[in-house]
Amino acid sequence: MIDKDAPNISTSPPPETTMPYVLCRSIVKVYRVGESEIVALRGIDFAMTKGEMISIIGPSGAGKSSLLNLLGGLDTPTAGKLIVDSLDLLSLKGKALADYRLNRVGFLWQQVERNLIPHRTALHNIDLPMLLAGVPPSKRRLRARELLEMVGLANQADKLPSQMSGGQQQRVALAVALANHPQLILLDEPTGSLDRKTAGQVMALIQDMRKHYNLTVLMVTHDLNMAGFADRVLTLRDGALGQDLSHVTDSSPTLDSAGRITLPELVRAQLAEAPRIGVEIRPEGVLLRPEYDTIDSHILGGKLLPQDAAPKRKRFRLFGRTNATATQKLG
Repeated sequence: MIDKDAPNISTSPPPETTMPYVLCRSIVKVYRVGESEIVALRGIDFAMTKGEMISIIGPSGAGKSSLLNLLGGLDTPTAGKLIVDSLDLLSLKGKALADYRLNRVGFLWQQVERNLIPHRTALHNIDLPMLLAGVPPSKRRLRARELLEMVGLANQADKLPSQMSGGQQQRVALAVALANHPQLILLDEPTGSLDRKTAGQVMALIQDMRKHYNLTVLMVTHDLNMAGFADRVLTLRDGALGQDLSHVTDSSPTLDSAGRITLPELVRAQLAEAPRIGVEIRPEGVLLRPEYDTIDSHILGGKLLPQDAAPKRKRFRLFGRTNATATQKLG
């Protein structure tokens, strides 16, 4: 459900550049468990421009966190090409890779224990990445207090994480992520443990920081409402990206007063040969799925519809009607 009272965040795409800031080409990630192989990512292809924000939505186990780990330099792909700010991540080793993780990319996780050290105050948590990067003490203190001011927590500098609310913890965690001036920020369900009002405030703060520092932001989430803050929304299922349908067009399905859906020709063509059509409600929307008496995974896989994505913020078109408080998707 899209919150009609959510802040009016501009979703206009940033100006295009000649070279993508983030480039993923044919990214495959395979994990070996015993004698078995688990394919987490199946040929991921996408690009981001400098200053853009993309949300990726999908169910648990779809491969969202695996993709973040690769872009964050925490893991390496089995195959493919991965470029961030002209750096070939597959070629980074040792100190160069550690420097990338420390200075070029920032992380914001859902779990507070991954963001903040419990026995360090807010100020000292923000100070730590700069200490590891060799920043002089005077510059560390100045930067830490500047960031606390920007996230609205200047009066919480001496508080431990356990003494702060969930929203305050995430604000401090955002300041930690920005301590060493990274230009790429990776968000893994950053509002998953927050109530709706606090989540909206944290996302609005992320947008403010993104604009102030010209950050490139990639977020993975289950929450369509939070995903709507991004310039583009992509779907990920079974390790593969779905179609980008962030901008609804006149070819969208329509719903009449009797509840009958008229599907576009492209969708009808995908479903035409199926004897039955299954309807499944999922976290990211509603899936129409062709069903066969004898399931052939190779045939069925080719007929699955691309998942839909969250609409622009504030208002969107729902099956031909303008609606600001409900969401229905074709998956």
